[in-house]
Amino acid sequence: MQHSSLFREAPAIVRLWTMKKLVLTILLFSILWACEQKRGGHSHTAPAITDDFGHTVTLSHMPKRIISLAPSITETLFALGLDSVIVGVTDYCDIPEAANLKLKVGGMLNPSIERIIELKPDLVLMSASGNIQTDYQKLTSLGVPVFVSNPQTIDGVLKSIVDIGELTQQKAAAESLATKLRSRRSEIIEQLRTKPVRKVLLLLSLNPVIAAGERTFLDELITTAHGENIARGSGISYPVLSREEIFRRKPDVFIATNDIVKSEEAIVAAYPEWRDLPAIKHRRITIVDASLVSRPGPRIVQGLEALAKAIHAGQ
Repeated sequence: MQHSSLFREAPAIVRLWTMKKLVLTILLFSILWACEQKRGGHSHTAPAITDDFGHTVTLSHMPKRIISLAPSITETLFALGLDSVIVGVTDYCDIPEAANLKLKVGGMLNPSIERIIELKPDLVLMSASGNIQTDYQKLTSLGVPVFVSNPQTIDGVLKSIVDIGELTQQKAAAESLATKLRSRRSEIIEQLRTKPVRKVLLLLSLNPVIAAGERTFLDELITTAHGENIARGSGISYPVLSREEIFRRKPDVFIATNDIVKSEEAIVAAYPEWRDLPAIKHRRITIVDASLVSRPGPRIVQGLEALAKAIHAGQ
């Protein structure tokens, strides 16, 4: 009888235990889902993403072997916490410092396709501003998924960051980074609101004189920093300007990247006839870090800040 009584009570006990187990299971899955969303919503299947040239890249899983063929993209991957899946970078990928420890696959214009294939990447990221189309064609013809970034504006840079984040299943981290960069850009714009606009020449080469023209994010950086880009109106992105033309346009500020000149004196010495220009007379000459203003990556707003300081120094 005692055994019979115990068996009659068992179903109620089992039901209670089962209900508790179900509640705990639901709670556990809720916690795991929330954590998953915070980490960027990782799943077993990556979404299809369209790159800046209209090519759709579809991955069957989160990429675990990524090769970056541009310094700006390498910086983006590190900023998104993806350094552990980077298996190859270019010779020019030097920021952050840890990028120098990654296996080099060659230059941007001449990467070793053989070495890239040997590394068995499940994703290669390219930049239209530094890589060439034939390398894209070679890689895709061999079945390698390739995503091409080609930002032309600051917003384009931020979109590229989010696209790469989504492609690598780090969308939440990418959107968070983009939001911070937009916020900092807004702060800089507000700080410059009352500053006068100054005419700017941003030099990318000293001999010949090559400047940043229109339809470039460098031009947008100058404009956003309350500058007037004197190289506008040429109709091309990186025009060659004559010495006489620069003299006629009378820039208030000279800015040069540190990969073409190392000192202000080098600019003055190269073209003595410029001594009467407002920029030279008032010593408004600044040498900026080339990687800050020329790489369309996560430090682009730092580049904006550097240009703003150069344009409005002394005000």
